[in-house]
Amino acid sequence: MHLLLWGVMVLTTASALQSRPHPGVTGQRLVIGLVLAGCLLSLAVAALARGTGKSEAATAAPPLILGVGGNVLALLQSNSMMMVPVATAVAMLFARLRPRLAVLLAAPLTVAIAVIAACVSPSHNATENAGACALLCAVLGAACVFARQARLRHDHTELLLAELEDSREAQTRAAAVAERTRIARELHDILAQSLSALSVQLEGARKLAERGTVDPALHQLIVRSGELTREGLGDARRAVAALRGDEVPMADQLTTLAGRCRRDLALPITLSVAGQPRGLTPEANLALYRGTQEALTNAARYAAGSPTTVLLRYTPQAVTLTISDHGRAVGADHNGTETGAPVPPVEAWTGGGNGLRGMRERIERAGGRIHAGPTEQGWTVEMEIPA
Repeated sequence: MHLLLWGVMVLTTASALQSRPHPGVTGQRLVIGLVLAGCLLSLAVAALARGTGKSEAATAAPPLILGVGGNVLALLQSNSMMMVPVATAVAMLFARLRPRLAVLLAAPLTVAIAVIAACVSPSHNATENAGACALLCAVLGAACVFARQARLRHDHTELLLAELEDSREAQTRAAAVAERTRIARELHDILAQSLSALSVQLEGARKLAERGTVDPALHQLIVRSGELTREGLGDARRAVAALRGDEVPMADQLTTLAGRCRRDLALPITLSVAGQPRGLTPEANLALYRGTQEALTNAARYAAGSPTTVLLRYTPQAVTLTISDHGRAVGADHNGTETGAPVPPVEAWTGGGNGLRGMRERIERAGGRIHAGPTEQGWTVEMEIPA
């Protein structure tokens, strides 16, 4: 439609300039010039218009000006080509307005151009010219009505398809939530209850050990086993909460994890949070927590006693968690014993790679990315979840 409007503009200009009287600055020629300018301006406005949020009055104004101008030019210049801008105006009305309103506005324009064609034509073919003008307007109007209805049906079909896709996605999400809830229930019934029972048994063993005379090392082992069982129970409950979609603040989880690593792994950890904390999805929470757990475990294993920093950073674009250590001392083995041979921290990660692989898979399933590699002082793991 827009390309055709530019073509009508060129055709109208050429026809007006070739017909007599020519546009001018006095009398009837001035009227022709002003009317031609109005036609060209309305065509340009209609050709450049792209928005669909205009009122009906603003939408109807350009074709009405074009139709009236075309009728005036047809009357003053007696040119059969002037039916083209009038027919174009009728087509624009039917293409952009409601059918009833379009008929109400297009009917006077069609009747006017038919009467003018009959008046300015020779008497022997006046009826034919009038009928041709009316027929052209009717055909273009009907074509635009059909095109508009086809476009509306196409838009309605696309809307229905989008709603169907959304419905399918909602059903898929609902099925996934139901499956996760079932898995969480099974985990709670089996793993969590088993760990709870084990914790009770170990607590009873501890009390019996305190009453009797047992090796202090055995007593300490029983106490530590109970603590590990309770921590495992907490991890199981955390996994169940993630499956059920419960939200647990990330900073609180990291604080607890850092305290456990300081106590159990003798790892000097500095935890800091930057930015405004916000909630994450359960999958992202669990992925970041497990990734941090794996990174700290490896830091304690391969860089024992190394100062380690954990930085949780919130930005508008993402949530980033960085774990950095300073590496094992030069010439120390995995137990921290001096061997006299430098061993770079990267060598500690050249095993099967299951830890890194599992971290990467968890983060990628949550829609994030992970980077792990050596630095000048040690090793850094960076996990990022987009906002």
